[in-house]
Amino acid sequence: MGYDGKLVNSYTPNTHNDKSYFKAYEIVTCREIPDYDGGTIIEEVRTAEEFLNADEISIDEPFYRVFGVYRPEYYKTRKALGDFYNVSDASTFIQEITGVSVHIYSY
Repeated sequence: MGYDGKLVNSYTPNTHNDKSYFKAYEIVTCREIPDYDGGTIIEEVRTAEEFLNADEISIDEPFYRVFGVYRPEYYKTRKALGDFYNVSDASTFIQEITGVSVHIYSY
């Protein structure tokens, strides 16, 4: 997969495990940007426009955060499970959990 350093989004249903609290897994591109107080903020980047706008102010290369998306009846919406610096590792992580191939959406 040649997606590293690019905008990537992925949604993989968790169809093989009915007992899991997660209905799906997402890969979301994230960037670290400076905040107004001298610290940093981790910002999710979902569109090409956001990706290009954050490119100039980004502190480092984009990374990929894997989220577990909870089922609707659960009291939370999603949980961050891991950060990866290449898409292949994030994709492999989800595939190892679900046993399902991961489809990557990229711009």
